[in-house]
Amino acid sequence: MESMNKSQLMMAFQLGNFRPIDYFFPTIAKLTASAVLVPLVVRDGEIYLILTKRTSHLRHHPDQIAFPGGKVDATDINLLATALRENHEELGIREQQVTIFGSLPNLHTVTGFDIKPYIGFIDSDALFTPNPQEVSAVIELPLTQVLQNPAHFTLDVPRKDRVHTVYFKPTGGWPIWGVTAAIIEQLRLVIH
Repeated sequence: MESMNKSQLMMAFQLGNFRPIDYFFPTIAKLTASAVLVPLVVRDGEIYLILTKRTSHLRHHPDQIAFPGGKVDATDINLLATALRENHEELGIREQQVTIFGSLPNLHTVTGFDIKPYIGFIDSDALFTPNPQEVSAVIELPLTQVLQNPAHFTLDVPRKDRVHTVYFKPTGGWPIWGVTAAIIEQLRLVIH
């Protein structure tokens, strides 16, 4: 993938064809509505993808690489509000510092979450102030590297009488896998 600027990426996304990937795990429990922000930031003319490393004491997905996000709160007016609130809680980025330009199809996790990903640019002068209760590291990776890394792979995992494709995108020394990697793959498919 060639390097794109902000306008080119947004145009490619708007013109892209959604080809949903099979990332649905049937669960016994009711699915919990949740949302994530796929944050992007421009640094020195290059687009970076922002990820977090979750702290080890969290109940769901400890120590994993993830996008800022979580389940819907009673005060959230919609899923976008959830994604923006969680981004603020985890990274200290205010809603006014984020420009949303799209969303991806929902993905379901084996742990029972129905995740809606929203994509947006964070103002380049915004300062990250990670919440130490939730985030142990903020990770900035060049978007081109994340989307074209030849080390990416998938595994077919049997679960509950069905085979599921699990995505792995180890990039920049970070073990990105599961629904986070699936969201990145969905983004790659849309903009190509």
